[in-house]
Amino acid sequence: MTVDTKKVVRVDGLARAITASLNATIGKADTGRALTRDDAKGEYTNIAEYWKAHRTGAVYGVQKPKWAASNSPACVKTRDNTGLVIEKSTNTTAGRDDYRALNAFQCMNVNATVGDDGKPHVTAIEGYDQHYDQYGRNGLVWIMTPPLYYAVRETSTSIEILISDSKWTGFSPMPGLLLPDGTERACMLHAKYMAGLDANGKPTSWSGIQPSQDFGCQNDYIDRAAKLGKGYSGLTSADAAYIQIMLLMKWATTNSDVLGGMFQHTMQATVTKGESNAHRVIVSTADAAGFDIDNYVNVGTDGERNNTGNHSVAECRRIIGKTVIDATNTALDLDGDAITTTNPTGNLKDYVSVMPYKTGATDRILGTDGIPHGELSIMHQPIKLQNIELFCGMYEGEQDTLIKAVKDSDTAGHCELWKTYDTTKANKTAVTADYTHIGDFPAFTAQTSGQWQYGQDISIAAGIPLPVGTGASSATGLCDAFGGDPIKQPGIKMHRRFGNLWDGAHYGAFASNLGNDPAGRWWSNGGRLSALGRSKA
Repeated sequence: MTVDTKKVVRVDGLARAITASLNATIGKADTGRALTRDDAKGEYTNIAEYWKAHRTGAVYGVQKPKWAASNSPACVKTRDNTGLVIEKSTNTTAGRDDYRALNAFQCMNVNATVGDDGKPHVTAIEGYDQHYDQYGRNGLVWIMTPPLYYAVRETSTSIEILISDSKWTGFSPMPGLLLPDGTERACMLHAKYMAGLDANGKPTSWSGIQPSQDFGCQNDYIDRAAKLGKGYSGLTSADAAYIQIMLLMKWATTNSDVLGGMFQHTMQATVTKGESNAHRVIVSTADAAGFDIDNYVNVGTDGERNNTGNHSVAECRRIIGKTVIDATNTALDLDGDAITTTNPTGNLKDYVSVMPYKTGATDRILGTDGIPHGELSIMHQPIKLQNIELFCGMYEGEQDTLIKAVKDSDTAGHCELWKTYDTTKANKTAVTADYTHIGDFPAFTAQTSGQWQYGQDISIAAGIPLPVGTGASSATGLCDAFGGDPIKQPGIKMHRRFGNLWDGAHYGAFASNLGNDPAGRWWSNGGRLSALGRSKA
């Protein structure tokens, strides 16, 4: 089928009406119109047919002006995206969402497995059966989305990204859609939650678990994801690209602060009054004001979050309330078992430290996109985008990519992005023949190596957004930064995404940390499973 997508654009209402009418007519004899579960097999058997039957052919666009034309992060919705509105939802308010019923933006909560061949097997769907469970009792939790296709239209003044649920001429499969044999996945699966570890050391994607720093580096992604099977991996660049493109499409901005993210919440206080067998910790009233309800905290004898002493008293406890003790002291009421804290004496004291959120912090949001609490700082809490929980206070690294940090001279260096399309061939220490060079990040100088730089524009390389240019800020261009140190520390590095709870302004959907070794673990480095590791260019 050959279509001039520019002409598809504003006859979109008629086009959708005709398509819907045809689908409804065909659907009378088309079993793909309704999802079918084979209870004997324990899975849905017509996922591919379902998505094909619901195709509309609509083309959704978003246009970002280039830096020379405008340094604003604001984008323009184009084609069938024109005029569509979304508003941020919270735990108590459902915002307007014109995307909720559109096929290309469907994002269902599901339980699923991934075969060694990379094929998805959906075992339960929220709202469709009695088997779905978000707490791990029916397996891993994913977001199922339809197969999509993309195209890029670039001029001297703008870049336009297009997506559709139909493969028009000039459109390519979204990253991760193709299996190693070149056929398409029946659907796309994205892990709903960051990964914790179960009792057997296997990575998880379910609600109510602490994200694990032991699934926070390239070595761990390779070793631990393999325990689930060859079809599983750590986060891939395809997952990250989906998040970035959906932010652009729905919210018409490169600035993910339009939603939020736990990127600037490092609160730490000392216990002012010790107690035995208590479900709380007492801090100064002034310090208590810096903690939010629903924050998770460690309590321990060490102020360094990476040390075990930081959680020697309690680990990852949720603040469920605050109780005024007297004129100068307030208790932070905690969930979980009773604990014992000590009165500060000299250098002996207990610390209370804000930590990354447990998974499930966004479960009560009344929409697909939003934050839990509208009354709290957006920089203190995770977000949900397309039903995917994000920005929980820890970096997320990619397993399918490696960074080659290259020293070109004493005053110049650059960072290359390399990708393997089959994560069973992912490497811990080297860019091998199984990797493809996707593109480069903007260059570093002697002055900027080891520093954060803000990208001005984006390019799309093999479906993956990359920053272009430097000199923007947290309020202009991409609004997010990339950081590496190729001149002083060349070599093979990880590609960490999004950010942690520490350095606010640098972080967001387009942020990239290019400076960490593949074996490096730290309390603020986490990960996420992917079902898209076995793919094809």
